[in-house]
Amino acid sequence: MNSHIAKRFLAGTALGIGMLFGTQAAFAQDSLSAEQKTEIEGVIEQYLLGNPDVLLRAIQNVQSWQAAEQSRQQAAAITPVWDALVADSSVPSVGPVDAPVTVIEFFDYHCGYCKRAFDGVKEIAENSDDKVRTIFVEFPILSEESTLAARAALAADKQDKYMEAHEAFMTNRGLLDQERINELAAGVGIDVEQMLEDMKAPEITGMLAQYSSMARAVGISGTPAFLINGTLVSGADMERVNALVDAGLKDAS
Repeated sequence: MNSHIAKRFLAGTALGIGMLFGTQAAFAQDSLSAEQKTEIEGVIEQYLLGNPDVLLRAIQNVQSWQAAEQSRQQAAAITPVWDALVADSSVPSVGPVDAPVTVIEFFDYHCGYCKRAFDGVKEIAENSDDKVRTIFVEFPILSEESTLAARAALAADKQDKYMEAHEAFMTNRGLLDQERINELAAGVGIDVEQMLEDMKAPEITGMLAQYSSMARAVGISGTPAFLINGTLVSGADMERVNALVDAGLKDAS
């Protein structure tokens, strides 16, 4: 370790003194003269130069604390969002509300990774023997067309055709503009005129705003993202998603 690194570590003299000589010395430093502070800093610097493992351990301890604190804050943020989504019957879902495992997916219909994960999500939703509930949360962040598709899917839900629209939109290749959305909707038996009218509903605008706020609150900035029994999985990591689902089912058995 060179002198420059040591001095950077000592940028907060109170922290350095507190770590090496105890917190009382850190608080007492305010009453020290400039010469005394310089002398103490020199002693600490020489100590660190001679014992670099001390600084390394200190850095590792800080990093461990930061990671633990980040996890704690994230868990605290997830709990109210999780509780709200699980309790909200207006959010499209498949599976019984009392299922031992719940999977919540935040997605965008123009997200290639969401499309890649779709078969795995569908497998969980359709072949879980009523032991998994899958909740679908529209989180259109990639384009205006993404918002159009999200509105159309939520409008289709008013006709009890959400899953039909969801699969049609998710398996579509290419841009989901209004013309293509209408075409796909008609193809799965959705009343397109009614869908277009329902897409304008303030209720849907409010739902999308709420979902976006929830996603941001738990640190989701990209799609897909999953919450499995309260644990966040970012990205199309279906291996991790399936492992958490299996663990939840095992715990419930």
